[in-house]
Amino acid sequence: MNAEMTPSLLVNAIPMPQWLAEREQACLDQPVPGDEAKMRLVVELAVENVRRGTGGPFAAAIFDIRTDRLVAFGVNVVVPSNQSWAHAEMTAFARAQNLRKSHSLKGCMLVTSCEPCAMCSGATPWSGVEKMVYGAPRSMAEKVGFDEGYKGWLWSPAFKKRGIRVIGPLLGQDANAPFELYKKNNGEIY
Repeated sequence: MNAEMTPSLLVNAIPMPQWLAEREQACLDQPVPGDEAKMRLVVELAVENVRRGTGGPFAAAIFDIRTDRLVAFGVNVVVPSNQSWAHAEMTAFARAQNLRKSHSLKGCMLVTSCEPCAMCSGATPWSGVEKMVYGAPRSMAEKVGFDEGYKGWLWSPAFKKRGIRVIGPLLGQDANAPFELYKKNNGEIY
């Protein structure tokens, strides 16, 4: 094989934190009925990501809408992976698409601990999800210093026009727990 035909990677593989892989495996066969229960699980993951020092204060999950069963988890691993795109929603999309062996997550929902930033909002319609539920409003992330980027004030109605139902913010101050812990731990703002 000559040098032009040598396969290479666009980026190095980003490993899933071991604790998250174990938690995902334990949750795969358990339906999680209700948006609030799904959100509590995702916020717990965001807190755990900070507590264990494996990434930022954000987590996401993809669920099958019909069965309420978990498809995949994702957490923010921007700092440990040195990849600016490695937000929780993006890693959840990538993991779910790899597991489903499809670029489309039709029939699925995204549950994310925080209102998606500009990048993750942009990726959501192309992921194929049909519903998005978010916990913290962007203001909670911005309050500790994160730049969520501009996505327009009408992003939620624009999603609705594309067939994506949006629910949030959910959990009120409980959704702020990952940010409070991250600030207390002097987490890096990126």
